[in-house]
Amino acid sequence: MKSLSHPLVLAALTAVLLLATACPRRDKPRNPPAATFSNPIAVGADPWVIRHEGHYYWTLTDTDRGVAVWRSNNLTSPDKRQIVWRAPATGPYSNEIWAPELHCLDGRWYIYVAASDGNNASHRMIVLESATDDPQGEYTFKGELYTGDHIDTKEKNRWAVDGTILAYNGKRYFIWSGWEDERDIQWLYAAPMSNPWTISGNRVRLCDNNDYQWERVGESMQGRGLNEAPQILQRNGRIFLVYSASGSWQATYKMGLLELIGADPLAPGAWRKHPSPVFAPTETTFGLGHASFVKSPDGRQDWFVYHVKQERKDGWSRIIFAQPFHWTQGDFPDFGNPVERDEPIPVPMTGE
Repeated sequence: MKSLSHPLVLAALTAVLLLATACPRRDKPRNPPAATFSNPIAVGADPWVIRHEGHYYWTLTDTDRGVAVWRSNNLTSPDKRQIVWRAPATGPYSNEIWAPELHCLDGRWYIYVAASDGNNASHRMIVLESATDDPQGEYTFKGELYTGDHIDTKEKNRWAVDGTILAYNGKRYFIWSGWEDERDIQWLYAAPMSNPWTISGNRVRLCDNNDYQWERVGESMQGRGLNEAPQILQRNGRIFLVYSASGSWQATYKMGLLELIGADPLAPGAWRKHPSPVFAPTETTFGLGHASFVKSPDGRQDWFVYHVKQERKDGWSRIIFAQPFHWTQGDFPDFGNPVERDEPIPVPMTGE
């Protein structure tokens, strides 16, 4: 046995001591895992999300009796909630407050929302105006939009929900889902606006609501056509209108698409309908619709937020999903397939 003073033993001991006193090795992984989230991100329906001055603002109804605006630093979780308007106790705008949208127009915030007296047939589109430049500040009732066929007399205002705004060639248009008369059959309509709270012309129907069987309630030829929840999506000069079709209470609810091909959005034939759904339900994610489109924090990714049904049986129990989408080389939106619940998704890019 060699003594501790033997040269070979001393060399070995020195090496061990050097390893023991050296700083521990902390190699950084070559590809650190990206942060992820999974759906659903909230409970609710008809989500509307915009990005403004570094924050995301969401509008959702508050128990069908008011409007709440949420603010968040990220797209995957609404955070600070503020009720900005409560419906009156009685009257034509006191109940069934549906699908609010928040828009900044002419330096002021406006919320477009459907309201009724508690009877669905009385639904009309109303406008709320902000008191300050804070999107979460107080709003007051500005007026009811005229969505009928007699703009001169304003008689026979018609059922309307899901209103949104199209700005095009220096003009502003209101687009919504409405009834032609007293019958519960929904079409997509548009009309010109003279200011954020005034429609200045008669409505124009944009398309038939039953060109394809997939647009009908229950996807049945016996079911009525149903188009609603129009939303504008633009890219490199192309203007699309993404809408929801079939029954919102059914698993068959899905998204279709129109494209503006004419110079005047109100002219006959100005909109061309895509023959197939652009976002359709799967066995695991169904009853999907009412999308809202928004950019990632770094402005490089396109995302959409939409609702899905919680169960296949008819009903309106819904939750909110978010996922990215892409564009084809020809600037046509490619929404892909609906993600499943709890599927890990990389968070929106921040540019950091």
